[in-house]
Amino acid sequence: MRSFPLLLLVLSGLLFGCSNAPLSVALRDFDVDVAAVQSNKIVFVKQSFDRPPVSLSRVELEGSLTYQTGFTFSFFASDTEPCNTRSGAYYLCDPSSKFEQIGTADFQSGSTQPLKLIGNQLTSGINSGNLWIGVRLDSGLFTSGTMQFRNMIARVALVP
Repeated sequence: MRSFPLLLLVLSGLLFGCSNAPLSVALRDFDVDVAAVQSNKIVFVKQSFDRPPVSLSRVELEGSLTYQTGFTFSFFASDTEPCNTRSGAYYLCDPSSKFEQIGTADFQSGSTQPLKLIGNQLTSGINSGNLWIGVRLDSGLFTSGTMQFRNMIARVALVP
């Protein structure tokens, strides 16, 4: 009889531990044509991924980013269509307080670097299946080329 409450305690501990277990959501690789990044604009790209089967409490998006040296960029997230101005697959948006800044990248030391992005709109975008990631040029002269986002994995924790 004494072992039954102990068994319940152990099982509830296991269930609680599972509710905080890490989960990963892979985003498909994507590119941003830097020529589309205009002065004082944010270029958003709709993300493609398989929506997780459960609600998530926090997302940290990690991967690698490749571009030419000598540039600095800021990254933003939106969980709704960011604006109405489209050019092909890109949304060209004016800066707005509705966009959450989720990270930066500085290409002063090399052309490929690890990237880590964190934010609430990142989490809600993964949860809803609607996520746009935006790029803004912060320093460096406008140029051409392709910024490559590779092996982007959203590492998440389940809501308890």
